[in-house]
Amino acid sequence: MQAMTLFPILLMIIIYLVVLGFVIWFAVSLIKAQKERNTILKEISHKLDGIEIRKKEE
Repeated sequence: MQAMTLFPILLMIIIYLVVLGFVIWFAVSLIKAQKERNTILKEISHKLDGIEIRKKEE
């Protein structure tokens, strides 16, 4: 009978830890993707700095 009373509490703790783990994983993967995006944008910016942009002559 004791095990049946502990089961809901254990289940709630497990679900809480799973949700917390998912949130942490999502935040880390989002930050990693944003860093990668910033690196790519920085490379593009450096490439564009070397290009002269001329206006189209009429």
